[in-house]
Amino acid sequence: MLMTALVGLALVTSLAGERNDPPAAWTAEVQAWRTAREAELKKPDGWLSVAGLYFLRHGVNTLGTDPSADVPLPGGTAPADAGRLIYEGGHVRYEPVGTSATLNDQVVSGPVTVKPGDADANRPADRLRIGRISVQLHESGTRLGVRLRDPESSYRRHFTGLRWFPIDPAWRLSGRLIKYDAPRIVEIQNVLGDIEPMRSPGEVEVAVGGTTVRLIALQAAKGRLWLVFSDATAEALSYRIRFLYTDAPDAAGGVEVDFNRAYNPPCAFNPHTTCPLPPRQNRLSVAITAGEQKYAGHTQTSASNQPLPPRR
Repeated sequence: MLMTALVGLALVTSLAGERNDPPAAWTAEVQAWRTAREAELKKPDGWLSVAGLYFLRHGVNTLGTDPSADVPLPGGTAPADAGRLIYEGGHVRYEPVGTSATLNDQVVSGPVTVKPGDADANRPADRLRIGRISVQLHESGTRLGVRLRDPESSYRRHFTGLRWFPIDPAWRLSGRLIKYDAPRIVEIQNVLGDIEPMRSPGEVEVAVGGTTVRLIALQAAKGRLWLVFSDATAEALSYRIRFLYTDAPDAAGGVEVDFNRAYNPPCAFNPHTTCPLPPRQNRLSVAITAGEQKYAGHTQTSASNQPLPPRR
């Protein structure tokens, strides 16, 4: 199967266009973007620091380093009982017990409300800190979870670095946004099976390897477009999901689709994340030999990606 995939890749590479030496300034710009991406990933609070994801049940959820806690914190980072998260009426309240904590850098001296992020309002989730661990609420479909971040996470400590296809101007393509009559709400399934409603202004039409495709575009900030896709390199050479952002379309709907900047979602490196899956229309049969390749490090599935077990 690998040989067949490689033969297919060679064919598509020949279809992608004649290889020319890319302009030095553009190449440097793409390389700088790639360097910045890796630096962002490796930050103490970047995606590599995510150390757990636990879904809350309604009512009391215990928090601490006790292994029986509903939301177990890494050993040695906090007391066995570090408080409670009370999930009632669609809101979450943190009640500290036996530990010092801060909420958005303000000392917690009693019960406080903790809020998830609001993408429409461009507001990040509240950050509750207990020792070196940060705790944030995370919505996945209709479920509300708790995401832990630990700068000493094994995924961050053992990160092996990103790998990329060579920068190639043949994969810097011109496309156009074909708008819907009105923006649509598209139901996007994530890797946990939860459904996320997302706004789409239309579809990006672009010729890829001699084949014209249409990719459902999701609306991003400042008019940009977010493409969630997969292609024929998936599993063998690239991760099964890749992301690509474009600038806002011009007045005629024109948009640059630069696959040299296609990159892996967080779940390529960390099993405690909830990445969206490509819509069926965005699962391409053509091979895109550009952008970020499959991560060479080791990640493993985790029970913390599953709902909490029944209360004892």
